[in-house]
Amino acid sequence: MNFLSKTAVIACAVTLLSGCDNRPDKTLSPPAGAKWVDVTFRVPEGITLQPAELLYRSAQCKSVRYNSSNEPHDIPGYNDIERPFGVSDGDNIRRLRVAVDGGGSCQWQLNSLKVSFRISDNVELVKGKEVIDTSYIFDFGDYGLSDGYGTGRAKVFSEKILVLNTDLFPMVFINHMFKKTTLKFFGGDTNYDKWGRRYRLSDTDSIYLHPSVHINKPVILESPISLPGNINALYPDGSREDVPNISPDYDKLLSMK
Repeated sequence: MNFLSKTAVIACAVTLLSGCDNRPDKTLSPPAGAKWVDVTFRVPEGITLQPAELLYRSAQCKSVRYNSSNEPHDIPGYNDIERPFGVSDGDNIRRLRVAVDGGGSCQWQLNSLKVSFRISDNVELVKGKEVIDTSYIFDFGDYGLSDGYGTGRAKVFSEKILVLNTDLFPMVFINHMFKKTTLKFFGGDTNYDKWGRRYRLSDTDSIYLHPSVHINKPVILESPISLPGNINALYPDGSREDVPNISPDYDKLLSMK
């Protein structure tokens, strides 16, 4: 279930409990002097950039949540928006300008920004596989997105400009036990902070995403046909090794780029 689906489920629950007349005004109207953040994404060949997903929260327009004892408590209201990047203006550069101060009657504040992309459908490697998005998440406040996007824990960043150049390799996972083959990018095990793709921003006003995609150097993981057994990785140079936690050796991949 993606970000928008999850928030839609929450919205339905709140609507049933509080009634349609209590829906907040989700119109954004950034005030004069509002803080903005500019996102620049250089799209490599073979990549499809998805619309950005924005989550705004409001302390003025609250929502009601019920705990396990069915007791209500207020939480900041939410406002989820999809926003496409602008058309390429040369060198496959796409840009997006996002208001941190969303304004409006609810005084919406940007809480989280998610930028996602995937291997394009016309790439030969995609055929017969379930393709999974690769994401970066940028948090501007509390009550952000869930941790279920494979980006790792948020790293604190307070400088004006954030530049991210991640080396990414296609990773095919052949899961014999579930009879499913998935495809996504691998840029290091995000359980380690140094390879994480989530940031907690405070004063940042420019984000530059320039991923380096090694589309012709996939790593192929294969599960055992039955348990017990180990997951085996086939690297672009033809070498093999057993790997833990469905994560190949990123340093080894980097030596082959």
